[in-house]
Amino acid sequence: MTLLLSVPEFLNQHPEIAERQQALRLPWTLPLKDASGKNQGYRQGINLRPGLDILIDDYTLQEELRVETGSGKNSHSFLQIEMSFMLSADNCVEGVPAHHNFLDAGWYENFAGGVFTWPPGERILKFDIHFEPAVFSALLCDQLDALPTAFTEIIQSSQPIRPERCFWQLGMTTPAMHSAIYQMLHCPYQGATRWIYWESKVLELLALRLEEVKQLNSSTAAKLSLNSDDIDRIYYAREILHQRITDPPSLMALARLVGLNDYKLKAGFKQIFGTTVFENLRRHRLCQARRLLQEKQISVAAAAAAVGYTSKGHFAAAFRKQFGINPSKICR
Repeated sequence: MTLLLSVPEFLNQHPEIAERQQALRLPWTLPLKDASGKNQGYRQGINLRPGLDILIDDYTLQEELRVETGSGKNSHSFLQIEMSFMLSADNCVEGVPAHHNFLDAGWYENFAGGVFTWPPGERILKFDIHFEPAVFSALLCDQLDALPTAFTEIIQSSQPIRPERCFWQLGMTTPAMHSAIYQMLHCPYQGATRWIYWESKVLELLALRLEEVKQLNSSTAAKLSLNSDDIDRIYYAREILHQRITDPPSLMALARLVGLNDYKLKAGFKQIFGTTVFENLRRHRLCQARRLLQEKQISVAAAAAAVGYTSKGHFAAAFRKQFGINPSKICR
């Protein structure tokens, strides 16, 4: 059985929660309702200040959960910077393993949102921080130039940029980051003091995450100067990999397909996405396989073949390394 938590439907039924979502420093909660009591959890958020909000998903599941996100409002484009931390379990929808996080900047639509499918058997704990560009830029002041070109171009854009050009960079969640989030979730203060404390921890997390971005850039032998056309070609390379999941081109062939030399493709890909070209493909393959096993209930062999693995054994080993469980347990 699959449980459903529909955010737009809940907000339509509870307009007082929808109003609370717009208020400052007034937490709102959407509970997971399960008459059996076997599944528990909630989606919770708070606007710490105009242009800065927190969103938490926390579920303990014995059955699969489908969460339909969004506001249910009329569609409009908006630019947002997000830091998203998977503290427990894997986020296959966005390709984020447990104990990893991503930094993201891009233009999005404000309509129904997306759909997250969470598997049973482990706690789901996802912690997101959202910044409006003006708030983010004010916090960094004149330090924006230290960030990747692809990132600064997007957050300084005045017109919507197509979704495939969004900046997205994966990283490990360090013990210091875990500690800051734990301190927020177990804050001993109340009232105004509580939210001032939370803001201080948001700034700490931002500093820790941006330091990783800077280190990643400086670790590149020669920091690339990527123009808009280069960035388009690197995003196109990722699109080709994801479309040709069962028959990916070699690195040299991929570079030729997108019109870059292999060095610029390799270094630029890591600068933008925080992973190597084929590490990105590996993770995408495994997340797609897990989705197939969860949603289609196909065999392990069929899932392996569907994402380009010729050896069931190699697929199972990679799956265990990525998710910590055997793929056979997913499709039961």
